[in-house]
Amino acid sequence: MRSSWLGLLLVLMACPAEVAKPVIVDAGVVELDAGSPVDAGPPPPSSLEPTVVASFADGGTTALTAESQIDAAKALTISLPIKLKDFRIRLLDYREQIVVSDDELMADGRTYVITLPEPLKTGRGYNLVLDAELGPIVTDDSGGTWNDWELPFRIAGDAQPEPVAGKKKPQPKKKK
Repeated sequence: MRSSWLGLLLVLMACPAEVAKPVIVDAGVVELDAGSPVDAGPPPPSSLEPTVVASFADGGTTALTAESQIDAAKALTISLPIKLKDFRIRLLDYREQIVVSDDELMADGRTYVITLPEPLKTGRGYNLVLDAELGPIVTDDSGGTWNDWELPFRIAGDAQPEPVAGKKKPQPKKKK
């Protein structure tokens, strides 16, 4: 019994004499100025759908859409809806080989220009591909991720025959 009194005495001594009362702060009524809304800017795009414009030798241009058939272009201008970080854009021919070109990402970071040193082959299909350059997925400046994008198109006209490489005409055997 003595230990229970001793325990009770210790508990009472451990409690502070005064209990701190919570302080209530009254901020009053806060009024928001509904007359000047804050502009958050345009919403980010929901998909990665660049706009592609083909430029021709005569100075004309045309918008390029999936499965388009166009005349041989001298350049392709790709306008991205958002500034991307880890990406590359390649033009592949009908054999899935990269087409030789002079590529440039413009200063705005959203316009990519592909200049072709020679016209694309008539009657053939091509594929414009945007995919990740170093990592597994395309990313943008805000950390968002995007799926790869492709735009197949065709050059109008009849297909040009491919030069046969490596075949030589048989030489007649020399008689001795």
